[in-house]
Amino acid sequence: MDDIVSSLVVVAITGVVVILIFWLVARQKKQREATLKNMASMNGWIYESVNEPNAKGYRLRKGDWLVEGLNETTMTHSENTGSSNVTSMTRWFSKEARLTDGIILIGPRQPDLNLGAMGDFVMNVALQKLLGDEAQNAKGIERVELGSLKLMQRYMIWTNQVETAKELLTMNVENALLNWPAKKVPPVIKYSYAGMEIKVQGFRIYDEQELYALMKIGNMLLDAAR
Repeated sequence: MDDIVSSLVVVAITGVVVILIFWLVARQKKQREATLKNMASMNGWIYESVNEPNAKGYRLRKGDWLVEGLNETTMTHSENTGSSNVTSMTRWFSKEARLTDGIILIGPRQPDLNLGAMGDFVMNVALQKLLGDEAQNAKGIERVELGSLKLMQRYMIWTNQVETAKELLTMNVENALLNWPAKKVPPVIKYSYAGMEIKVQGFRIYDEQELYALMKIGNMLLDAAR
């Protein structure tokens, strides 16, 4: 009898904990949505809640730019089973500025591998894979040293359009990158014929300071590209 009572108590406690977790998650979601709606209202942005089969999150847009914070689900299939993979990211994008030729990439500095020519080859293969359909614009891409010593300590620049990269990396852009608030996850900037993109991989940004910082860098990049 005591065992039955103990089991019922455990089941009841587990049920309460599960309900509490769902309640906390739902409350956090409402708070995040309220924050985004308030920011949109204050700044004249359009807010859109995203609840698609393979994407959950939000979109903010105004004029020629778009910000989206999404959890995206992709299906992977093996011989007998299938599974899903969820990735998170926040992305600012605009088609207002486009490169007529080539590509510019700015991202967090990676450890230097002393592999000589083989290291350059491996890095170029990784870049080609990263760029996908835009890989054709990365022909001749190489790592260049631009900006201050502080910037080079934290970021790497890859391009086949060095002069354009110099013009893009203004003092304002450099300072915005160095003052990026989410220091554990630096942004990755891509400038190509497709447009201007800033991506933060690994999480959806809801923090007001970080969202404003993302949009600030985007606007500065557009000003520099013009």
